[in-house]
Amino acid sequence: MISPTAIRIDACSICQLKCPLCSNLTPGNIIGKGKLKAVDFKRLVDDNPCIRKVELGNKGEVFLNNELAEIIRYAYEKGIMTSINTGANLNDASDEALEALVKYQTHRLRVSIDGATQQTYEKYRIGGELKKVICNIHKINALKEKYHSCKPDLLYQFIVFGHNEHEMRQAMTLACMLNMKIQFKLNRFPETFSVKNRERVKRYVGYFDRHDLFQKTGMDYARNKCLHLWKSPQVNWDGKLIGCCHNTWAVFAENVFDDGLMSGVNNEKMEYARKMLTGSASPDHAVPCARCSMYEGLQHHGNWLTEAEIQNSMQGKI
Repeated sequence: MISPTAIRIDACSICQLKCPLCSNLTPGNIIGKGKLKAVDFKRLVDDNPCIRKVELGNKGEVFLNNELAEIIRYAYEKGIMTSINTGANLNDASDEALEALVKYQTHRLRVSIDGATQQTYEKYRIGGELKKVICNIHKINALKEKYHSCKPDLLYQFIVFGHNEHEMRQAMTLACMLNMKIQFKLNRFPETFSVKNRERVKRYVGYFDRHDLFQKTGMDYARNKCLHLWKSPQVNWDGKLIGCCHNTWAVFAENVFDDGLMSGVNNEKMEYARKMLTGSASPDHAVPCARCSMYEGLQHHGNWLTEAEIQNSMQGKI
């Protein structure tokens, strides 16, 4: 039995952009379109006083939730650290929500930018306006000065594609000007929008794509997502327990708001899934992980999650 002190909960599964590789565009996914209600969030944290950390992102744009400020405020009053580390496009955000990030000490805000000019940015972030993103970042920095706060940490996320790799250095300069750290991230689907200058990408990232990383390390780039089932289980905006941020096709429990979070994360499906991911149980197609490409990779190569990885993740070392 596990009792995680951290959870992931999708504050909003709706998004105003149309990024080509987004799993929200996949027909038939079980995520649905909706927003986390503040009353459900309050009930969840009140019923589970062990929770100390909450990640508020997953599949949509968190700032489209008009109750976001209230959710962040309530977490702060309960001594819970919030983060938006999955990524936000930050095109549309209310002043109230931006102030809440600073006033209530959200730990990190990861902004998905993927370019340094509008021409490049909009090739992937379709429908987005870089100037609006930068304007909102300036607002956050001004609020940090107002409140004499170092939070949230601002992270400029740049997924490397063939159409934007030439702006990597320019993005580093822009991030510095915006008082942001920058992280270059490898494309989840390297056959689409493939990088062109492999040596240039390797200079910045260490590997030119996820296949290159696997060949050199034997580990999948997104391996740590499987650890969510132990350290920070993913809850959908409507209470569905989906286990990790990669799952969009099946649920582990229908509604943890009503039926209880801890009973959900320790139910038969979740326990069996954790055994599957460590290689101690054969695949069961009633369990969502059996249909996952991540699990197929672990199974094919035999590089199961180890006890050391699991313990390190539970202690916050991964």
